[in-house]
Formats: sequence, structure tokens, C-alpha cells
Amino acid sequence: MVIGPIVLLIAVTTAPDSVAVINEAAAACVQTLPAGATTVVRLVAALPTDTEIGADAAAIGAAASVIVTWRDDARLMSDVRVLVPSAADGQARMATRTIVFSTRDLPAERGRALGLVIGSMLDEDRRSGAQGRLDAADLPSRPAAVASIDAEVPPPIGPLAGESPPAPPHWAIEASVITAIDRQEDLDDTIGGMIALRRTLRPHWAARAGLGLRVIDLDSAEADARSTLAELGMVWSSDDFGRPGGVGAGARIDLLGAREAIRRSGGGDPRFAELWTLGGDVLGQVGLGLSAGTTLLLSAGVEGVLSTARLVTPDQTTAELPSTRLILELGVLSRF
Repeated sequence: MVIGPIVLLIAVTTAPDSVAVINEAAAACVQTLPAGATTVVRLVAALPTDTEIGADAAAIGAAASVIVTWRDDARLMSDVRVLVPSAADGQARMATRTIVFSTRDLPAERGRALGLVIGSMLDEDRRSGAQGRLDAADLPSRPAAVASIDAEVPPPIGPLAGESPPAPPHWAIEASVITAIDRQEDLDDTIGGMIALRRTLRPHWAARAGLGLRVIDLDSAEADARSTLAELGMVWSSDDFGRPGGVGAGARIDLLGAREAIRRSGGGDPRFAELWTLGGDVLGQVGLGLSAGTTLLLSAGVEGVLSTARLVTPDQTTAELPSTRLILELGVLSRF
């Protein structure tokens, strides 16, 4: 039976998001290779020797070995080394390439870029005339393996000297236009804005802190109000949330601190009501990736506060802010 080439992909890292990066690299690499090609991925904590790499490649019948290492903790510069054994003397031909990423690149985008570079290097070697090392006819017959992370990852060969394994935080700034409605208000009675900062804590999860201001027109009471908000919460987002051209889902929950103030319209009554209160919100989100670092956000949910401002004056309708509101937001998320 003739099958496509098997490529051994070794990633030297202990970073939490490395599995996603290398999975993307493996998938992108396979797409550039001859039909039937597969990858077997190893995650190790320290760089193995060429002898160990060669023994592992021979054990699985790999036609080539690829070693991926990073020069910095932020994993913005990667060295890719390709080893292809010679059919004549058994010595491996070697090619190296360095890839530099942007801080705005998502882990999935870095993985795809790595995979395309690896595939290009393997294709160059295959076409170099070195006896078709990656041709299917020269490979042993064996069942094809699924291109994915091995179920059993070999134990680390040793610690990464002087390297800090945790991945650095990823930051993003969010700017939104907000409207809010309740059973007593129209859709255009509330308008405001919010600016927030996000910090990624782990894949799919980020902490969020924001400040916002809203202006509310209380038509029925001939008054207007202002709400100044401070938010602190958590955000969850799916894999496709920030992918360019992709549409992803998300969710947000916040603890609110609010200052609410009401005054009569026209300035005829100098009295006003002011109140500080606490509350919370829960929102669902849809994200459309506009570019590698920019996402269009559409959010909707419910907001509630423990107490509300109320302005009571003789012979006039009581002006009061609702304790529960439906929140709609349209904004942009930009990573840096």
C-alpha cells in the first residue's frame, strides 16, 4: 500500500496555548504536502538531540522531522529546523528559517503561519532533487495517522533553562456605543458610551474593567438623567471570536458601581436627585473579525441595580430611573 509522507513535528515549549498553535501548524502543513500526508506532533520541554529526533522519526516511519523553538517568552520569534534523512548515507539534510510574529497575531494565526512555512520548506527540499525523500513511493507501508497531538506526549527531556513558561498576557481595548430600554422608555431615550480594557487570563477567558457614561431622557416626567458607570467583570469568547472574517460567540458578566443623577428639564426647578448604587449585568456577544487585531462587537443583555435615583417635586410627575434595563451595545475591540 502506498501512502503519503509522515512528518514528525516537535515543538519545544511549555506555554499553555502551545497545543492550539501547533495543532494549527500541523493542519496547515498537511494541506501543503502530497495527498495522504500526515503529521505526528510531540510537545517537549527541552530541545532533544539529533540522535533522539532521528530515533523517534525512524520509529514512526517519518520522512522528515521539524523542530520548532522560540527565542523569547512572548513567542514572537520562532526558529524552524527541518531534518530530512538522505537515502544514500543516512545523514540528514538540514534547513532552517526564522519567523517573526506581531503582538497582534492570535495563537491560531501564528500556528497557520508556522504550518505554511514548514510546508514550504518541505516542498523545497522535496523538489531539490534529493532522490524524492518526501515521495510516497519511497515510504514504508503503514496505516495513516491522524494529524493531531499525540495521545501520549513523551515526558520532558529536561527543564528549559532560564525560561519562564507562562504565556504573557494579551491586552485589548474596547469602545462601545450603548442604548438601554425598559417598559417606560423608548429605544432612543438613552444614549451613551463605554471604554474598557481587557486582559486575557487563559484561552477563551479575559478580565475586563470599564468606564461609561449615559444620558437618559425621561419624557413622561420632563426630566433628564445621567448615569456614570464603573464595571469590573469577566469575558468568555469562542475560538472564532477574533479570527479575521470569522463570526464567534461570547458572554460577559460585570459587577457595576453607578452614580445616577436626575434633574428637571429646562432648569425651572433647581432641585435634583443623586444616588450611588451597585449592580450587575449579563450580556451575550457576537464578534465579527475585521482584521487580525480588530473585532466588531454586538452585545445585548440585562442590567440591574440595587437602588435607583428618584426626584419628587410638588405638582409634577415623579422622575425615577428604572432598576432593570435591557442593554444594547455596538463596539469595536482592538488588541495590542
